[in-house]
Amino acid sequence: MKKILLFAAVAVLGLTATNAQVKLGFGAGYAIPSGDVADFTDGGLSAHFELGYGVTENIDVSFLYSGDFLVGADLAAGQITGSIGNVAVGTYMVNGRYYFTESGFRPYGSLGLGLATIGAIEVDGTSAELAASTSNFAFRPALGFKYGVLNVNAAYLSAGKTGDASVGDISFNLGLLFTFGGK
Repeated sequence: MKKILLFAAVAVLGLTATNAQVKLGFGAGYAIPSGDVADFTDGGLSAHFELGYGVTENIDVSFLYSGDFLVGADLAAGQITGSIGNVAVGTYMVNGRYYFTESGFRPYGSLGLGLATIGAIEVDGTSAELAASTSNFAFRPALGFKYGVLNVNAAYLSAGKTGDASVGDISFNLGLLFTFGGK
């Protein structure tokens, strides 16, 4: 009985290893602030890195790191007065992706759940002040498509609140997603 169980375990592991699909992706894009953070920022850059595993042909699970840097300015002409608001959001997430097709042009939906670290700096006149630094639960639904190694998506990030201000953004990303192994 032990030999049969050992043989079955080796066979299952062997089949899984031959169809294993390791995913490696990265990209960059533009982020539009949403929530209360949109009152003092105008937009910014978004970048991401992911390392994952293709569970099936249609389902991927990955670790996703995303960094968004939002900037805003209110400056007056003539007198050099005004303020500049900067918000940096770093997220560490477990991301699940479901592909709606199995080959060629592959549209998908994904959901990331994890931790967001938010840092904000206010520059007013001649002084700079760390306005907030918090960590929150975050979620990131996205819709996109993969064609070959090209990965394009639009994602909404809800990073919770810092103080009384809600922090979030909508990002449009262009990147590469490589698959190693499997079919």
